[in-house]
Amino acid sequence: MNLSMSNAMVPAPKSDWRDPENYRWMTSLPRTAWAWEFLRRNTSYGSEYARHVADLPGNNEPEHLAVLRWGLLRFENPVNDARIANVLWQMKACRDVLPLAAAKMRPGTAVETLDLSKLHCRTAVYDFGVEERREVLLTQDGRSLQLTVFGSVPLEEALLLTPALPEIRYGKARLQAVKRLADVVKHGSLRPSLYRRERQNARLARVVQALDGWLAKATQREIAVALFSKERVDRDWQDPRNHLRDHVRRAVAYGRELMDSRYRRFLG
Repeated sequence: MNLSMSNAMVPAPKSDWRDPENYRWMTSLPRTAWAWEFLRRNTSYGSEYARHVADLPGNNEPEHLAVLRWGLLRFENPVNDARIANVLWQMKACRDVLPLAAAKMRPGTAVETLDLSKLHCRTAVYDFGVEERREVLLTQDGRSLQLTVFGSVPLEEALLLTPALPEIRYGKARLQAVKRLADVVKHGSLRPSLYRRERQNARLARVVQALDGWLAKATQREIAVALFSKERVDRDWQDPRNHLRDHVRRAVAYGRELMDSRYRRFLG
């Protein structure tokens, strides 16, 4: 697999699960970024990534079954959060992936082309060496646009075509991806206005924080302190109605479900 990538500056991830400020950035994430945030916490995925790095250096081919079962095209380091990760989803798993055909441009054709060197977001191009196919990934602050490009014509010279009649279940998402592509060509960045926030972002950020506490083997009370403050836990932890305890249990349970397999709901 050949790879070319831009060298844009990226923020360093933080790791203290007790500090809610370390999760504040998540409240602006779009759907696909949440899928990665939960998948990267999956210990089975982390183990497979480690084995892949140790035993198969550089082998990120799409037919590699160990990564395909996660809905991915290549292994991505689970240490990298959604702001810095290069996550390639399978087209059949993620409705936001936009298929394109790179056709030779006829002289005089008045259309925009995709010149990655002119963009202000991070860019990466993955050539898997099959079917004259490239995966082009644009990322910025947790937002992403993944293009599956068929054809060998250079992007900056190509007439980019996409099916006018995609599968019904993908129609709306593919149209939105086309809008994002046109917008990034015009403005040079992945603008937040074209990425709808998940309505439960604030709740999901707390679920991730609770999940991180559980993965760190913290007690329910310790997780509650991180979520609600020590003062409130000291006051209400022994309440017979168990509001705080139930909240922590539900948050951890939901986080584990999303981590284990339900992260795919953010892709479909």
